[in-house]
Amino acid sequence: LKTLGLRKGGISVVSCPTCGRTRIDLIGLAEKVEKMVSKYDNLDIKVAVMGCVVNGPGESREADIGIAGGNGEGLLFRHGEIIRRVAEEDIIDALRDEIARLNENIQ
Repeated sequence: LKTLGLRKGGISVVSCPTCGRTRIDLIGLAEKVEKMVSKYDNLDIKVAVMGCVVNGPGESREADIGIAGGNGEGLLFRHGEIIRRVAEEDIIDALRDEIARLNENIQ
């Protein structure tokens, strides 16, 4: 229902299809993000999980925040603008911190 826009609330996660540029386990990363965001019913935002740092931020400009994986590093971005580079192993934590910050701002 959320995907169709019939139910509001909660975080919607969008992901790109994998391609030759993907250097991370994108499906596993997207699953981790979906699990992580499931507790935020009060946030009505879109989170993008993208497979490459080359096109990821630009292709997901309509997302409120997102991550893009690379080879050993990742990007955290907001509305397509890169806000921070992080080590690949820290990408989920960086996204979690950003979502927590957004959550604090609406309460």
